[in-house]
Amino acid sequence: MIKFFRKIRQNLLIKNKTGKYFKYAIGEIVLVVIGILIALSINNWNEGRKLENDKKKLMHALKQEFSTNKVALENHLSGLNKHNSRLNKVINFSASAIELPIDSLRLYSSNLDFPLTLSLLNSVQEGTISSGKFEMLSDSLKHTINLLRDFTISRKEISDKLRDLTTISNSIDTDLVLSLSAYPDIPEVYYVQKPTSMHPDFIKNDDELVNLIKSSKTYSKLYQIYYFNTLDELWIKYGLLRLTNETIILIEKELKK
Repeated sequence: MIKFFRKIRQNLLIKNKTGKYFKYAIGEIVLVVIGILIALSINNWNEGRKLENDKKKLMHALKQEFSTNKVALENHLSGLNKHNSRLNKVINFSASAIELPIDSLRLYSSNLDFPLTLSLLNSVQEGTISSGKFEMLSDSLKHTINLLRDFTISRKEISDKLRDLTTISNSIDTDLVLSLSAYPDIPEVYYVQKPTSMHPDFIKNDDELVNLIKSSKTYSKLYQIYYFNTLDELWIKYGLLRLTNETIILIEKELKK
């Protein structure tokens, strides 16, 4: 093709048609420029399509991670709500505001600490940020994800405080924990040693248990645990779970565009 155009220009010069030669040369240059622009446009279009596909793959991965976390949050919240409801009854019983059957009192007071740990996935989020792909997302989605990350970090402070309160050496007296049998139940399948027997001095009859729970000292310790447990419940329900739902909805909307 190049030889063809060169031959035409040579013929024009041989025939001394300089004017036509320059016009043709300019036209040829214009065609070359147009060809380059078209090639660049096609390349940009291909790059844009590739980026859009990468963005959609990323959003699908994020949606999957947030959807998994949503189930974990809902399950944890359900169990925590039930746990706090029981602890609420024990505290009200301690304050003589309500009455409880002794069997219920023993059951409810034996679980001071919620035994389950909330574990959330974040590998896709962290990978997105560390790889720089986070900038591919829309401003609204980046804002929501950042807010969710902030809430997750802040919740850890609540969790750490609650752990301190329910650690025997820090706040809960060993005698109180033993008297209430306030240790999490471990399924037998997970035993690594034979279960220990309770010392007779810590086995309370009905009246002794009632008097222990109704003491102001016990009330104070139970209330501290209850306060941070309910704070955790609120943080999860109106913070983490709400933002997780909003993030999933926002991703779904952007995927439909």
